[in-house]
Amino acid sequence: MTKTSIVKDIKSAGQPYEGQYGTLYGFYVTFENGDNGKYNSKSAEQTKFLIGQEATYDYIPREYNGKTYYTVKPVNPQYANVTPSGGTSAPSGTTTSKDESIIRQTALKAAAELGGTPQQVIANAQTFADWVMKKSAAQAQVSHQQHFSGREEAPAPAGGDGLPF
Repeated sequence: MTKTSIVKDIKSAGQPYEGQYGTLYGFYVTFENGDNGKYNSKSAEQTKFLIGQEATYDYIPREYNGKTYYTVKPVNPQYANVTPSGGTSAPSGTTTSKDESIIRQTALKAAAELGGTPQQVIANAQTFADWVMKKSAAQAQVSHQQHFSGREEAPAPAGGDGLPF
């Protein structure tokens, strides 16, 4: 769970140890919201958590011998989806700008794989993104109009039913 709070205290967790990523220095970090956990740094002079400064962090529970311990890992607030004072991420069903960017990129890739003119690819990408983000028909109406505006209509067959076969 990603949270944000002000760092209240930092203490060494003892001697450094060799981990799978090299020498690690442990620190116990306490936050104003009551959270506390261990942070492992590759540097003896860690700079990710500074007393008195606000920090965004992942708060990760770990079970050991029936007791829960917590690990904290710094998160760049630019990429975090948090509310201050230890709130949780955005409610289910909402998207952040980062999520939306990823959805739009994926939709564009899928639309490009379908092919067509640049206008058709963009219209298809918007349709795909709207579907993934579950936008209502009213919200997606402009996209629907854009989608078909880039297409050339084939002449209707003589049967008049509009089907090409």
